[in-house]
Amino acid sequence: MEAPTLSHNLSRCFPTADIAWHDMGACWPGTGVGKVLRALDDGSVRSAVVRFPKGQVSTPVDAAPATIQGYVVSGSSKLGNIDLQQDGFFVIPTGAPVPAITSDTGAELVVIFDNAKTAKPSSAQPVILSTAYDVEPIVPVIDGTRLDGFARRVLWQDPDTGADTRLLTVPGGFEGKGPNWHPVHEEIFCLKGDIGPDDTRLMTPGSYLHNPAFGVHGYHEHSNAGATILEWHDGQWEINFTS
Repeated sequence: MEAPTLSHNLSRCFPTADIAWHDMGACWPGTGVGKVLRALDDGSVRSAVVRFPKGQVSTPVDAAPATIQGYVVSGSSKLGNIDLQQDGFFVIPTGAPVPAITSDTGAELVVIFDNAKTAKPSSAQPVILSTAYDVEPIVPVIDGTRLDGFARRVLWQDPDTGADTRLLTVPGGFEGKGPNWHPVHEEIFCLKGDIGPDDTRLMTPGSYLHNPAFGVHGYHEHSNAGATILEWHDGQWEINFTS
């Protein structure tokens, strides 16, 4: 197998407080405003923080043009007639009906959109979790090392592509093993605590990180007080260390 071409220093990391709110109706009709985290090369939105004002009702759709995922960062909402509390999570796969989302209190969600232009029929089933913490955690094993103190909850994995979304708890004092890369795009949203991808940037609640596919990153991954992060990938994730 031919060695992949790796790139360096392409990661983007920023606090979402620095981003202006924009109307999100073009990519999800009937929603409120949002902050785009990542856009694809064709300009379509891949991920965003979406704010549902109190009383907002999104437009139901008979068949999702592409898979959509949502994680409730704050407040509470309802997907159809199912309550989603803070840390609630849902997946609506391509072709499945998208119920209206409402909020009696106001809510903010991290929303992940697959690209409708390239979407294919999906064998995935819808997932709705009132709270992501209902998923049983596992202790990750990376490069043969058991990461005691970590807790990984795989909220969803696409049976067709291997793409997944995880809730990861990182212990205080964590120190990474050095520069690494993945064959897929990796996106991270900090929910609690602090975590740094290197010595120049420290993620706190509301911060976002994108590590491009085949991009070397993790020059000094670390956490001072511990962190809880939402992490998602657009294909089968694996980690490869450069040394």
